[in-house]
Amino acid sequence: MNVSFRRPAQLRPEQLEVIDGDVNIEARLELAYATAHALIPLDSDIDHEVTERLHQVIADEGIDVVAESWVDAPETSLPGILWRGFLLREWIRRFPDDVRQRFIAAEKVDTDQSGVLTPVDMMTSWDQVFSGSFSGDFLEVIRHSARFTDYIASIEPLWIADDDHPLATEVTRRNTAMVRTAQEFYLAGEKAIRRGRM
Repeated sequence: MNVSFRRPAQLRPEQLEVIDGDVNIEARLELAYATAHALIPLDSDIDHEVTERLHQVIADEGIDVVAESWVDAPETSLPGILWRGFLLREWIRRFPDDVRQRFIAAEKVDTDQSGVLTPVDMMTSWDQVFSGSFSGDFLEVIRHSARFTDYIASIEPLWIADDDHPLATEVTRRNTAMVRTAQEFYLAGEKAIRRGRM
């Protein structure tokens, strides 16, 4: 399993022009890493002018357009984790009753609630990440996401049960998808700690 955040390719202006276009897998992965590192800069080599353009795309079109570039990224790479965070945030935002029911059920059986954000707080954390001006501790967001999804998984290891669900993806439709996503958040966080990259 790939657990490294590779050094990003530079996000070029022309890539922003095809951000929601039909591009091949290699180009999409390059775009995924570039947009992810422009959104969450991990070093000082990011082109700030291009980053500002990405932020403008987010402001004008929404994060959904950018998130599409992350779909095929390795599970614990930065774009892969952003994709899982996007799905988690969308699930909480669009299906609050489902999330609330599972969260309440977990509260009834799990006595250890330390470090578990409420669904609203979890969504707010990812809203801040996807705002285009995130300046917080991304590692903390990953840790909270791991704890939250693990907490929900204690009640139901599946995430999305129906192929026709609006959020049915290869991530959400896996067997024990909620458990596996929790593990991916955890592994990404542990790798980031070991490498000191966040």
